[in-house]
Amino acid sequence: MMSLVILARGHSWLVVDKPAGMSVHNDPQDVCRILGRQLEPGTFDDVHPVHRLDKETSGLLLVALDSGTARDLSGKLQERSCEKVYLAIVRGALPVSETWQTWSQSLSDKAEGRRNPRGQSTDRVEARTDYRVSRSSRYLSLMEVRLLTGRQHQIRKHSAIAGHAIVGDRRYGDPGYNSRMAGIYGTDRMFLHAVRLKMSIDGKERSFEAPVPDDFDRLIERV
Repeated sequence: MMSLVILARGHSWLVVDKPAGMSVHNDPQDVCRILGRQLEPGTFDDVHPVHRLDKETSGLLLVALDSGTARDLSGKLQERSCEKVYLAIVRGALPVSETWQTWSQSLSDKAEGRRNPRGQSTDRVEARTDYRVSRSSRYLSLMEVRLLTGRQHQIRKHSAIAGHAIVGDRRYGDPGYNSRMAGIYGTDRMFLHAVRLKMSIDGKERSFEAPVPDDFDRLIERV
């Protein structure tokens, strides 16, 4: 039976390491269904993902085990003290810097496509993404990304608008490029990973970290 790695657990919540290619919900083998079978019967009311993580994205996912905890943690995620950090490998060379830069183009809070990642102008709302580049080569850049707002596909859209789409992003990246990269590196995953989460839970400041997947790590070595 398929199971998920549980990185941390409290009385009414847990943090799991979601693999790339697995939906959070609405699939026969999604996070909610797998956890429902994996956890001890009678120890929780239901599985409630507290935030969104795209099917193509791997890494940290916070899950509540009852609706009250889900509402409380969802509110905590909106606090300024909360920090969600991702790793992304993007197409092209960006200057390495220890200083955080910001993408601030307004975005539609709907799934869009490669031709117009910002969406219709009438649907656009504030969107802010911090990033800093830790490694760069002629062809690829590795960056840390920090979300300041929570728009749908925000990191994917902002990086594509900047001309540096995430490697393997089928919605916002170039299909031919992604196909070539998959042939070279033997994986067609999207290289976006939720690596770190810092927030207050149960009155205590907590920090969680998800290990970098092997296929992700192999491409980092090429940057």
